Amino acid sequence: MSMQSTRRRNPLAGPAGTALLCAALALPGIAAAAPAAAQGVELRWKLEAGTDLVYRVSVESESELPQGMGTSTMHQDVTHRWSVVGVDGDGNATVRVTTERVRMSMAGPMGTMSVDSADPTGSGSPLDAVTVMAGTSYSVVLGPRGTLVGMSGVEEMREAVRARIPDPSARTLLDQMLSEEALRSQWAQGGYELPTEAVAVGSTWESTFVTPLPTIGSLSAATSSVVESMDGDIVVIANSGTISLSDDAVASPPIPMSLGDATMTGTTRFDAGRGRLLGTEGAIALQITMTMGGREAVLDTVTRLTAELVEE
Repeated sequence: MSMQSTRRRNPLAGPAGTALLCAALALPGIAAAAPAAAQGVELRWKLEAGTDLVYRVSVESESELPQGMGTSTMHQDVTHRWSVVGVDGDGNATVRVTTERVRMSMAGPMGTMSVDSADPTGSGSPLDAVTVMAGTSYSVVLGPRGTLVGMSGVEEMREAVRARIPDPSARTLLDQMLSEEALRSQWAQGGYELPTEAVAVGSTWESTFVTPLPTIGSLSAATSSVVESMDGDIVVIANSGTISLSDDAVASPPIPMSLGDATMTGTTRFDAGRGRLLGTEGAIALQITMTMGGREAVLDTVTRLTAELVEE
């Protein structure tokens, strides 16, 4: 049987795929490995009890559909509030993380759909399922370097979300994506964890991360970071890296696939004076080959993510 090849962008444009890509995109962050320079500015979180930080995460993607069907676009915004409950004598901060708002829109040949968790009536479209995270929360304990010391309330959050989703298969996927292992991996990747030593312009370091992916196994990422500039208290860090399937990749997933070229780039901005992550910008490009019904589809995926401190 001959193999036919089709190329398009962003095969993971659905809600589940979007979440997976968000986790991957967060990889180019400030890593925990020690930089080369021993002198400079120490980067430390300075969280105070009773304060809130609000971050907005945006994901954008564009797809070129096969056989001249046109293009489709996706945009998603998620707002998280960090409420600092308390800080102990060692500087470990207990933070309640609440998903306040979820918005998503998709446009393509079949029309346009959009949802907003702030709209109590819903849109009546399949996208309504992505808003179930709004209003849920769990807690983390962060050390002064942003190291994840502890986590609680994950099971309660997961059960609250499961109760809003009637589809059993979607619940299974949700359980995997909202497991404590998956959330710990996201925190390790998200740019919250700071270098152990002081940094200066030109400081470089390497890091590796593993991201679990439901039904597939996991992705391994190797990143390089360099302090690009320091303007007063604002430290700008450039990141780049590559991604590969880990050795635990499922031998026979529901849809056989292989990972080709996979690269990521990003920039992180940290306020060393106030001890705040100001924002990140990143992009990830994946080439995935999938075999369906005897046909081979080469999927070139480009997704962009931004995370920004919008309120404090």
